[in-house]
Amino acid sequence: MYEVIQDLKVKVQGVVKTFPAGSIVRLPEKAAQMFVDQKKIKPISEVMSSGYELAERMAIMGENTEPEQTQPFVTDSGVLVIPWNSDPKYHYWKHEGQSVCDTLRELGRCDLIKKYKSLYCN
Repeated sequence: MYEVIQDLKVKVQGVVKTFPAGSIVRLPEKAAQMFVDQKKIKPISEVMSSGYELAERMAIMGENTEPEQTQPFVTDSGVLVIPWNSDPKYHYWKHEGQSVCDTLRELGRCDLIKKYKSLYCN
């Protein structure tokens, strides 16, 4: 798994797909190495900070949201989802993003702060 550093276009089964910077992608090793060499992606191990669980990080970053979904939301099972195309202020994984706890407070879901506190909140 890799994080996209620069917008990336990849031909998949005859269709060109675009992955925006900040996306997490899974690519075959050979193809991935070419993009790593071009500094368009980097291995997920370089992206992950200690304490982050990959599955939780991917879910919270909301890579499977619908294109029209631009606001953070909490699923019925209590998972905070932050769509890629949301306001950059919510992108906690980037330097300029606010904390997950601040987003939960904004959404009125302070009840979930304890769940995320050890991983994402100050």
